[in-house]
Amino acid sequence: MKPLTKAMPLRVCARLTLAALATSTFSVTALAEQESLDAITITANRMPTENALAPNSVITRADIERLQINDLPSLLSRFPSMDISNSGGLGKNSSVYLRGTNSDHVLFLVDGVKWHSATSGGAAIQDFPINQIERIEIVRGPRSGLYGSEAIGGVIQIFTRQGKKQDPTPYASVGIGSHNTKQASGGVSGGNETTRYHANFTHQSTNGINAREEDNPDHDGYRNNSVSAKVDHDINKDWSVGANFLRAQSRNHYDSFSVTEDFYADNIQQVMGVNTRYQFTDYWLMSLNLSESRDESDNYKDGIPDGTFNTRHRFISLVNTFMLTKNQRLNVGLDYDHDRIEGTIDYDETSRDNKAFFISWQGQAGNHSWLLSSRHDDNEAYGEETTGTAEWGYQLTQALQLTANVGTAFKAPTFNELYYPDVGFFVGNPDLEAEKSKNYGVGLLGNADWGTWGVHAFQNKIRDLLVYQFPTTENVAEAKIKGLEFDLATTLLNWQVQFNATVLKPEDEETRNKLPRRAQRLANLHVDRQFGDWSIGGSWKVSDYRYDDAANNTRLSGYGLVDFRVAYQIDNDWSVKLNAMNVFDKEYQTVNNFNTLDRTYMLSLHYQP
Repeated sequence: MKPLTKAMPLRVCARLTLAALATSTFSVTALAEQESLDAITITANRMPTENALAPNSVITRADIERLQINDLPSLLSRFPSMDISNSGGLGKNSSVYLRGTNSDHVLFLVDGVKWHSATSGGAAIQDFPINQIERIEIVRGPRSGLYGSEAIGGVIQIFTRQGKKQDPTPYASVGIGSHNTKQASGGVSGGNETTRYHANFTHQSTNGINAREEDNPDHDGYRNNSVSAKVDHDINKDWSVGANFLRAQSRNHYDSFSVTEDFYADNIQQVMGVNTRYQFTDYWLMSLNLSESRDESDNYKDGIPDGTFNTRHRFISLVNTFMLTKNQRLNVGLDYDHDRIEGTIDYDETSRDNKAFFISWQGQAGNHSWLLSSRHDDNEAYGEETTGTAEWGYQLTQALQLTANVGTAFKAPTFNELYYPDVGFFVGNPDLEAEKSKNYGVGLLGNADWGTWGVHAFQNKIRDLLVYQFPTTENVAEAKIKGLEFDLATTLLNWQVQFNATVLKPEDEETRNKLPRRAQRLANLHVDRQFGDWSIGGSWKVSDYRYDDAANNTRLSGYGLVDFRVAYQIDNDWSVKLNAMNVFDKEYQTVNNFNTLDRTYMLSLHYQP
């Protein structure tokens, strides 16, 4: 096993990052040239690192193609400590509970840009097109010491598809499946020694299912069209620039409390940015990123406008990376965030600024490796917060490593919680403070000829939790979450095997009730094998029961889901794939009274030279 924080020269870092190390924009092409592609992550330490100390998972484009999963929430749910709630099938509101924390305690980044709604606090993961994804990095545990607000449970970063050093190469796919689900995607990728580019268009639509088990027994359809483009250019060996753009427009039909009216929302998710990096010396690399993300939603009732909620987030980051010694690096950075909201609701405040300074030091000496980070945020809405992380690793043997960590984190109140106008049953509270947490963890990692494995134990205590107390929100609750994670990857009789399991104890400190919509036990098993031009595979997902409410009065049963997939490589360029999800047609719910997909199939044809 390689040291977890093995340092690499800044010249190599520059090849790995065609943009800001601080915002995690990186070159997949450069990564592909490295021998340890899968070992290099960026999100955990906010700089390229081989085998980060923090518990993390990496989902590659190859994984997405192999698993044949058609939406982001379903994909995320197959990895350790990832619990998902869904309100009615494809494209319906979905929430992530990472390590048992709240759904808005996860920081989502897209190509280094913060992606969220400043009014609701969450990210619309159901609207992110899976065919636009090159890679996902999931970091479990507090990361506010590097990224600021939201990163109590962890960070999930999505990297959109990247250009390669090759002649212009087109690709395309089409698919059709259950509930009149249709998919089409096409793009082109290319480049040379100095410039790489990629462009993509994706369409997805479905008639859907009846989202609610009661009332209004119609089909609630969904449609999503998206485009993306990315270009990176090396001006010379020391200076690189890049730009990225993604826009997804969707229409989601949903059930409300009325049984006769047709409700739908037109949504836009957009991320764009420009970045540059300059290597002054072999020991000093500077990165600059300018970016913007948008979350826009126009709601309709029987075709009549019924509310607009728009968030615009602008971000500037300047980071200097210094190579102190061969095995030690120092990051010093400044972040500036500006949130602005618009819509039909007359908020008391419609914008806020956040200024932050952070510093991190990672290194390795002998059998010891470490990461120390600290960050100070100054927000005009809720004040100042200082957070940090300390991680340590010790190489017990060549194949065994012990890790330990402690970290603090926080979550800022949303505009709804702070400034929502008085509507009788709810009003914003401008005196709210940020939610705060302290996390402790230990881990043991193994790397043998037969595969890799890891086990992590953690405790996260969260205070000043925001709770609705008529007619507003107050900082009153505390929660304690204890957990144990295990993951394994190996090859058994030519079968590729991946397994992960999570045991959680998420409790309200005062009532001892379980936190709502979080299962206490989760497990996933994936097996795949190649037979010449054929490949087959299957997945088994198991979830324990959960409660839908804080009082623990409404219990939702546990469930087990089995998926099957097969693919045939027709020739070098063409392939055909078939997947069957929820093969045994299990009925289950993750949100009370909201249905989930039954047995579904998808047949697709792919062109990939």
